[in-house]
This record gives sequence, C-alpha cells and structure tokens, in this order.
Amino acid sequence: MHRLHPLLKLELLICFSLLVFGLPHYLSGMLLFVILLAGYRAAGLGFSFFWRKLRFIIIFCVLIFLVHVLFVREGILLWQKDIAFIHLEVWSLGLGHGLLLVFRFLNIIGSSYLFVATTDPNRLAYALMQTGLPYRYGFMLITALRFIPLFFLELDQVRYAQMAKGIDIEKVSLKNFFMAVRYLFLPLVLSALSKVDTLAISMESRAFGLYPQRSYLEKQPFTRRHRLAAAAVLILSLALFLFLRRYSLESLF
Repeated sequence: MHRLHPLLKLELLICFSLLVFGLPHYLSGMLLFVILLAGYRAAGLGFSFFWRKLRFIIIFCVLIFLVHVLFVREGILLWQKDIAFIHLEVWSLGLGHGLLLVFRFLNIIGSSYLFVATTDPNRLAYALMQTGLPYRYGFMLITALRFIPLFFLELDQVRYAQMAKGIDIEKVSLKNFFMAVRYLFLPLVLSALSKVDTLAISMESRAFGLYPQRSYLEKQPFTRRHRLAAAAVLILSLALFLFLRRYSLESLF
C-alpha cells in the first residue's frame, strides 16, 4: 500500500468515495467498510490504528445513529418500550437510514485518512505535476501541507508563552474564547503572514514561475504497468458498483 504510485492511490480513493455515495443500502456500506479495514490491514496499520486515530469519529457516528434511530419514525415499527415518562420506538427506516449514514461517514473519513497515512505529499504533488498539473499549483499543495505541522508547533509555543505570562486560556468559557482569539490566534496569524512574506520574497528572488516547465530531483513516472493497474481499478470498481447496486435495489423492494 505504501509503495503504490500516488496517482493509483488517488484513483482508488476517488472510486471508493463514488461507491460510498452511489450505493443506497447500508449492507453495501457495511461491505465497503470491511474492504476499508482490509486496506488498513494491507497497509500494516490494523484496526488498533484505525480506532486510535478515528475514535472520536466513531463516537460521533454512534451519536448520529442514536439520533436517527430514536427520532426517525417511518417504515415498520420494530421495537418500543416505556422508560419512566419516555416512550422509545425503533422504526425500520430510522434504523436503515442511521446505519447508511454511519457507514458512509466512516468510509469517507476512514478512506481519506488511509490515503493520507500511506501517501507522501511530496510524491503526490510531484506525480501530479509530472502528469500535467502546472507546477505552481503543485507548489501550493506542497507548501500548504508543510506549513500545517509548523503552525501547530507555533500555536503550542504561543500558548506556552501566554501561560508563562499568567494568562489563563485553558478553561472553557465565553471570556476565555475571546482571550484565546486575542492572545493565541492573532499572534499566530501575524506569524503566518510574516512567513508568507518571507516565502514570497524567496520565490521572487529565485524567479519562481519564469519558465513553463521545471526540473525534478525525483521522478514519479506513470508507466504502462501503472496505466493497466488504473484501468483494472476502474473496471473492478464499476463491476462492484453494478453488482452491489442491483443487490441494494432488490433489498429495498
């Protein structure tokens, strides 16, 4: 999984996402989720990595499922119970739509995180640029991905500096929210703008964008073998979509 060409992994992500949104039954979403977990296994990550990185997403999906099950009252009544003054009911459409939404959410977030965890952003940007993407846009992608961890590091430094001055911004309150905007985000924005100025001056001094083409230290060729693999991914995705679509429609009726 880690050694696959970045464009092949991007194609897999797009095809998987189209399958997630194109199939109308939760059983299809459940099968795609099993395939996703197999992808994590093939990447050497496993279910423990999936739970550790996405546990908040899983908890959020459980809340979404409970809301649909308890408040969508359409279809066939499956279960009901009175608890004190609360009357609980579970209906078939509420259960089905809740499971469908949960698996869609898990599949989209999980597949995106698998793509990020197994793909070097530099290799992805270089592969896109070497297949025709203008290198200015590729540089934007690389720069954005490289600045994200830097901004997180600077945010920690600013927070520790303000705490050393005796400014308490850790408590959850409306006052602390405005204090966080003033003492955290404003210094971070000013620091980001100064880095953008420095980067722009550096790019201009090197005549960035003067030539229509650029050279590359590492080549990411998209060979004939990669083209055959890309065609196979499209064919398999289409076959899986037609099969599961037919099964889903038969299940709905």
